[in-house]
Amino acid sequence: MFSLALERLRSVGAGGWLAWAVVLPLAVAAMFALGGDRSYIYRSGIHNYNTAKTLAIAENLSISQRLRLIHRMKLHEDGEIGYTLYGRFPVTAYALVKAAIAPFGNDLAAQIVAARALMLAMFAAAALFAYFAVVRIAGSRWISLAATLIAFSGWYGLYYSDAVVNEGTMDLFGVMLTFHGMVVFVQEGRFRQLLVKACAALLFGWHVYALLLPFIAFGLGGEALALARDWFAARRRAREGETANANASPSVRAALAPLVRSRYVALAAVSILLGSALLGFNSFNEYDTLKDRRSLSDMSLFGAMTKRVLGQDSSFNERYADALAWDNFIGRQLMRVGGVSLPYALTRSMDGFDFPETWEVSPAPVVVGVLVLASLCALGGAALGARRRIPMPASVRQCAVPLASIVLLGFCWALIARFNTADPEHEFEGTFYIGVPLTLFALALIGARALLGRRVGDGLAGALAGAAALALAASVFYVGKTERDPVLTEFRKNLVDEMSEAREYMRGNTVLLSSDIEKYLDYTRYFEFYYYLAGSFVHYDDDAPPNPLAPHDFLISRYRAESLDPLTPESAALAIYARTDRLDLYRAEMRRLAATEPAARAAFDVYREGRTLTYVKMPCAPVDAERTFFLHVFPADLGELSARERQSGFHGMNFALEDKGEFFDGACVTVEDLPTYPIARFRTGQYISGEGEIWSAEVTPPPDAETLALYEAAYRAAASTEPAARSDWDVYADGETLTYLKNPCAENDARGRFLLSVYPKNLADIPEDRRALGHDSLNFDFDRWGVAFDGKCMVRRALPDYDVAKIRTGQWIPGGETLWTAELAVGD
Repeated sequence: MFSLALERLRSVGAGGWLAWAVVLPLAVAAMFALGGDRSYIYRSGIHNYNTAKTLAIAENLSISQRLRLIHRMKLHEDGEIGYTLYGRFPVTAYALVKAAIAPFGNDLAAQIVAARALMLAMFAAAALFAYFAVVRIAGSRWISLAATLIAFSGWYGLYYSDAVVNEGTMDLFGVMLTFHGMVVFVQEGRFRQLLVKACAALLFGWHVYALLLPFIAFGLGGEALALARDWFAARRRAREGETANANASPSVRAALAPLVRSRYVALAAVSILLGSALLGFNSFNEYDTLKDRRSLSDMSLFGAMTKRVLGQDSSFNERYADALAWDNFIGRQLMRVGGVSLPYALTRSMDGFDFPETWEVSPAPVVVGVLVLASLCALGGAALGARRRIPMPASVRQCAVPLASIVLLGFCWALIARFNTADPEHEFEGTFYIGVPLTLFALALIGARALLGRRVGDGLAGALAGAAALALAASVFYVGKTERDPVLTEFRKNLVDEMSEAREYMRGNTVLLSSDIEKYLDYTRYFEFYYYLAGSFVHYDDDAPPNPLAPHDFLISRYRAESLDPLTPESAALAIYARTDRLDLYRAEMRRLAATEPAARAAFDVYREGRTLTYVKMPCAPVDAERTFFLHVFPADLGELSARERQSGFHGMNFALEDKGEFFDGACVTVEDLPTYPIARFRTGQYISGEGEIWSAEVTPPPDAETLALYEAAYRAAASTEPAARSDWDVYADGETLTYLKNPCAENDARGRFLLSVYPKNLADIPEDRRALGHDSLNFDFDRWGVAFDGKCMVRRALPDYDVAKIRTGQWIPGGETLWTAELAVGD
């Protein structure tokens, strides 16, 4: 029986139902097992924003609402319902998410897991279609497996694999589905299959257009060249009298007639018509809903077209001017190629190979991107120049157009975004460069197989597939286990549980979201609550017209005032109140704080409780509320800072009271959260731009056990090496940081100002006014950079990022004696 079962498995093959019945569930299960808890919205930035928005739209999607893409409803004072719609993407994508989450009712955690499981299933299915396509091209399952595993283990694809958004994994599935259809079409002429797959891909989103564009252009171009050759040959024969009618000459119209009937033209026409129909459906729904309140130009689709496609929004263009500059733009694309071409487990450990959300381009990914593109060009040249020595399979030449199209997919989309001034900051667009490593490794292994023979080539591909499988597993583990803010993690998980219980009695009612909760939600702009409160009329302080204190049925706030009887007395996240004036919460909070001692007294009293700072001023004038607040946080570990912040030694956080606070009853109150990492000290105050600080206060909290452990570990790590100089203080240098140690350390040891003169190898690296001196002066005080603990003193000072020739350091009493000096040789 075992041998019969084995024979049946062999007969099914990797391209049959076994791949779908076994590989797909295993892939999804593995990603869940290694990926950690996915039952809450946990990642910040665009990942969080898009997941929350998509889930909100899916929750509100219904036949009774005529399939309108609603992500928020609000109740106006005249009794009319206001809708915020999002009509730029196909309704079918949101309907699929709706089908996944609908069975779970008010269980938000289960809904989120189900939606993410759907995304992971589509990610695995995209990998399967890529595998099936490459099998057809390469004629080897081992080659296809290796290329697919490598391509799908890159950072972009894995990180965004569970983002519930059609622009990511859903579109990737549609792209790979269409790519497989293209391969089948060019090999077997099955145009109907390609047409159906392309139309199915358009039901998820628009990235497939970036694949169809080069495919149709290359296909039509090839047919046009063939027709042109035939036309010129017919003209020549007519002139030479070789035809039956020597005076007859083929017309251009007749010669181009086959192009009109071309399948590529049909593919373009059908895809454009379907995309237009999907957008038309959304646009009709939105206009029919909003026509009494908004003009046509204010609709989400037409607003996006005028702002992005037509570039009529000057503020939008100014915001992205640097990002759209050609040097930054090209650098970003090369960075994406590098990031998608190597497994995340490998790139994660490479020095400098990070993927910032800002437009600063890291060098390592750009180098890798250049090498990958150069490798593709070299492979193409080798294939053309050595066809006799390394005969590539006919299937490769036959599928040249699909391969070229999948390689150009990411570039085509990026150029469309670049020329249309569309929002270029979406990091997940890097996912669509996945065709580059897929093609690169497939062609390289195909060439090796042709050169070394089938047996050796397949063995090499098999070994690479095994290594790629391990790299994929490690990459999934790294992505899933990425450290998250433990405080926010606990908050979000509690929030999901509590909103699951509360949403039923709030459904259909008016809910006001207090401004004090926004800081907990990162970049979501309340989209999480639009999802949690789907079916309710949701207002928040900034836009509850015309008065943010207008009547409401429920109020959600982070403040807990037991005297106001919250509906959620045991809540671990936010408090829910019935028909409560939110200013009463601030009044209750101010009364409670007045009975405690502030961490600092200045123009504003600053109270600290855990990670929360509350600023209170009473009486408070309007001018006090208009000035900008600054908050400089000095971490216990410099590694928490970016390279730029390490030069100043603190993380800067500016904010305005109008965004995060209140001016009422003659008082001002605002709240800001400190970062979650251990903090050595913080400095805060207010300033006027161009005029300087109005007031400031500095707080050095007693170090807790975690902070002391960090200090002790840093001290031991530095002391375990040989100092660069010994004097009153031992000075250690590691190329990036100077560490000063003194043990035992008395109060007088920290009284002097520290001298730090840095001599660069290239004088052009320092400010022009200091070049005559030949060094950069970075003198500092112990109070700014140092810490004292357990009778020891330690100072860690980040060095500039330019090449340093030597350093002179020491201590002196301003206006008095020099305590000590030392000179350190740095570098070669």
